[in-house]
Amino acid sequence: MAKRKIPELIIERAEDSFNYFFLAVLEHRRENYLVVVDNVTDDTVGVYILDYAQQEGINLKELMTVITQWFYRASYKYPLSFEFSRLGVSPRTNRIYKSFELAHVTRLIGKDYRFDLHSPPKVKRRRANTIPAGVEIKLKRSAQVVQLSQPGE
Repeated sequence: MAKRKIPELIIERAEDSFNYFFLAVLEHRRENYLVVVDNVTDDTVGVYILDYAQQEGINLKELMTVITQWFYRASYKYPLSFEFSRLGVSPRTNRIYKSFELAHVTRLIGKDYRFDLHSPPKVKRRRANTIPAGVEIKLKRSAQVVQLSQPGE
């Protein structure tokens, strides 16, 4: 059986001075969802569905505060799921996370975040130089050691 070609995802920009730039509307099988896109890969779109936040007992104001801080601080570096994990709120926010197949997503109105998470990061390492035998090593003591004592001693 031949593999079915996935149609191209239609992404429409909705940038206005009166909206949040990270909000998006996703149309999946003729249903619309208000979402924040986590990551778009070749075959899936991972999103946080804001419509489900109140049903799952998540305070929407606090969630929007965290998302806004992520958007202005690090949305160009890493996905929103990394920020939730860093703050320790991912067990609660995973209940509103959903992954949609691109074959069934009709439209995405808003910003799409694409992060390459499959290739390993490049790490530059410095080569350690060995100290030749016969070289004396003296440690510098720039500050004196201060001992803390409890009051009354």
